[in-house]
Amino acid sequence: MLKALPMRLTRRPWKFLFPGLLLFFFAYSLSRSTLSSPPSGSGYYSRKTKSFFPPLKNPGSSPNYCENFPAHLLEGIQVVLKTGAGDAPKNRAHLATVTSCITNLLIVSDHEEKIGEHTAIDILADLPASYAVDNADFKAYAEHKKAHAEGDAVNYSREGWRLDRFKFLPMVDKAYALNPRAKWYVFLESDVYFFWDTLFRLLDQLDYTAEHYMGSPAPGSYDRYFAYGGAGIVLSQGLMKNLIPPKGSLEGGLDSRLSVRYEAWAKDDSRGDAVLANAIRNATGVKLEALYPTFSGDELKNIKVDRDRWCVPLLSLHRVPNDEMESLWKWERTRPYNQKPFVYSSLLAYTHSHLKKEGSSREWWDNLSEAPVPNDRPAHRNANACSSECSNDGNCLQWSYAQSVCRFANWVKLGNAVDKENGGQGDFTSGWELRKLAELGFRVDDDSDINDTCQEAMWLTPVVR
Repeated sequence: MLKALPMRLTRRPWKFLFPGLLLFFFAYSLSRSTLSSPPSGSGYYSRKTKSFFPPLKNPGSSPNYCENFPAHLLEGIQVVLKTGAGDAPKNRAHLATVTSCITNLLIVSDHEEKIGEHTAIDILADLPASYAVDNADFKAYAEHKKAHAEGDAVNYSREGWRLDRFKFLPMVDKAYALNPRAKWYVFLESDVYFFWDTLFRLLDQLDYTAEHYMGSPAPGSYDRYFAYGGAGIVLSQGLMKNLIPPKGSLEGGLDSRLSVRYEAWAKDDSRGDAVLANAIRNATGVKLEALYPTFSGDELKNIKVDRDRWCVPLLSLHRVPNDEMESLWKWERTRPYNQKPFVYSSLLAYTHSHLKKEGSSREWWDNLSEAPVPNDRPAHRNANACSSECSNDGNCLQWSYAQSVCRFANWVKLGNAVDKENGGQGDFTSGWELRKLAELGFRVDDDSDINDTCQEAMWLTPVVR
């Protein structure tokens, strides 16, 4: 039998080669599909992504920050900036930094306003007159319009904040009406910082014809979650087509705009981003694809970089002060070129560059360490003892010492300065574990690149909520 096999292969090789080829291609396709699809239930997946930003030609003293911005990608991405009365300083900072390179930017507000080369449109003017009926919160809109007409300044107020919730539905309506061919719709606010390279890498992995509703999850009513506006919201074309059907296609000739169909919900709920989520679920059945911490609504000083997040891509920050937005933008756009994705630990080169210059600790600084060491430990004697015990604790990455209390943390945060005249509470010292951070990839010695902390990014598998 064994002797006859070579002869059979010679005479009719296709009978044996064909099944083998089928098996080979099946195994190959299986390996490809496993690589290209996030693993179910794993939480993370690894994928090689390309950078859409070539290095700046002149990153010197007066660089052109938009020189290498991939503006051609905006042909398929509609960016919407939501703002409001009293946000003029934030708007100027944002338009000079994060959205300075967005060539098709749509700015929506509660009044029409010229901001540099841009015009913010009054998105509330698109709402039916019925919004003002029996709606005490909507009265602020009339007051704002009157003040602007008379040349008076309109400052931030609680009334203006409550008015903000009415912008979510009409801004989605407007974005789709103005650019129905966009593949993606990205909504952000004037104090939100976006890392555009992270966004472009993320969207490049996804099918825009599918229904995607992505963001950072916030708990809503009835155990439902919505994408928090302070972290940015992304909708796909596939979702938009089902969310806002063509005019006249709804039963009874009902107006297809979200702001009309869900007016009652917008009046009843104080959170416009939650109303948008409920409208999406009601109209399409689609739930949120939660991608926290990539979509982050955290403040820069409070961003937590730990072992789990070390190589997770970072997309957004919230409540970024105007001066910090400018500083972060300039740093990001001129940092040493790196084709790897921007991940949580990449941010340490900005927030913790002082470790390379000043060493492992800072006086009059609170790095927001939280867990007090047990009272019977010698760590409470002084800052040196606190630092020593953190070094011997395998989980501790940073520490703080104040008022005879030592605190540890198994993550790294920036924190904030402490006023030396702090009510006589005494010294406040914070420190970071340089040896452990170096083992993780953040090395501050002269021979290392503090911008290069990860070999590969770990992308989040969306949690549908």
